[in-house]
Amino acid sequence: MPKLTLLVGRKALQVYDLPKDVILVGREDGADIVIDNPSVSRRHAEFRKEGDGWVVVDLGSSNGTFLNGIRLEGPQPVVAGDEVGLGKFSIVFEKEVGEVAPPATKARIPTLGAHEGTMHIKPQEVQELLKDGERKRRAQLAWESGGRKGTFYLADAPALLIGTDSLCDLQVPKAPKHHVLVIHTPKGCEVRNLHWLAKMKVGGRVTSRAVLKDKDVVEVGGLRFTFLADLV
Repeated sequence: MPKLTLLVGRKALQVYDLPKDVILVGREDGADIVIDNPSVSRRHAEFRKEGDGWVVVDLGSSNGTFLNGIRLEGPQPVVAGDEVGLGKFSIVFEKEVGEVAPPATKARIPTLGAHEGTMHIKPQEVQELLKDGERKRRAQLAWESGGRKGTFYLADAPALLIGTDSLCDLQVPKAPKHHVLVIHTPKGCEVRNLHWLAKMKVGGRVTSRAVLKDKDVVEVGGLRFTFLADLV
């Protein structure tokens, strides 16, 4: 039987290993994988065993079912690593996706003759996961300083001041007090060096200010960070 990993916002919620030849995904309680969210229809899609393989089929859902980004027009074969999109969720077929972080509350819903039960995801839990997933798709800085590492999401501050001072938006262990400013401009995210002595490098080039591009590396005075642009 296949392993199906349910994702939202690129975060793994649950891995299913269901001993069935037909696996129903939808919002109704009788489904094998229950997703209580308006973006998912009551009976949204099915995985079906056919011969030696598996297919996925949309069941007339409101928002459609997508296989690797392409909307299904009929049953389509699925192989290991394929991703099936259902509303704001996706299911990865037969591939390890990483550590599963399930919602805090689980409700076991019996399914006659099928398996122990299905995980029912509550609407409020879904909303929190969606918010977290959306946040992680926004522009961010992956930083290193003084042996420490972290991530700062730029949506959390219209302008970001980085330094060792407690008044900085991002306080790091190694850098001058008021060191680097990252600010949104009409041209994009701009980084500015506020220190008169320490040199700043962006992509290996010394500069006092620059508009950041995806994966640009900024280095200055013991601080190093990589800019990651919005995912679309």
